[in-house]
Amino acid sequence: ERNWLARYKLHRNEIGVPAMLKISKLAIVENEYNASFAKNHVKNIGIITGPIDTLFYNPRQGKMAIKNESRVVLGWIGSATTLPYLLEICDILEKIGRKYSNVYLNIVGAKKIHLREMEVTSDSWSIETEVDKLMKFDIGLMPVPDNAWTRGKGGYKLLQYMSMGLPVIASPVGINRDIVSHGQDGFLASSGKEWENFLRILIENRTLRECMGERGRKKIEDKYSLQKSQLYLEELIIRTAVN
Repeated sequence: ERNWLARYKLHRNEIGVPAMLKISKLAIVENEYNASFAKNHVKNIGIITGPIDTLFYNPRQGKMAIKNESRVVLGWIGSATTLPYLLEICDILEKIGRKYSNVYLNIVGAKKIHLREMEVTSDSWSIETEVDKLMKFDIGLMPVPDNAWTRGKGGYKLLQYMSMGLPVIASPVGINRDIVSHGQDGFLASSGKEWENFLRILIENRTLRECMGERGRKKIEDKYSLQKSQLYLEELIIRTAVN
């Protein structure tokens, strides 16, 4: 039954999305990968990644988290459907846990996973407490596999982390490669060895974490903010209407 339902949904999307695009004058997508598909069916394309409300996602807006400066929190926010992506780096997290007793993992929005070598905590998600939960993180994580689905994603985790002034480590998949400036506001990790190496670098260097976090916050304000995207969307609509 589930296979039948999955096939039906796939068929519906295969015919429904192109049909919807063909009757549209303008399509707004999140990245170039989605734009390349949309261009086959609609003339006018606009790319708006995110966007993210930097007034809401702002480290100055939440309740100041009382942090234990001797501990480093690896943070991940998501849902049950994306939790398997985090499980892909469990072996790396175990290695990190064996080396650093002061590092632990905080999951927001999904169930707690079990690690033998690292303490793990999990928090339920709500819009009212989201900023406060993110403020507890020291490093934001976004591992994802490379497939058609993930290449079409919008990298929203990264935008959330960076808007909160956090350095990030992400898989170099899809829009992640555009959002993260490798070595400047975070790292792009292609292998387990790179994940381990970049985690060690950030865990051991608080000053680097702060510098990367500041750069990331500025990038979100300059390029991915809701305020900037609103103006761009207005321009797109006006341009499309007069052409």
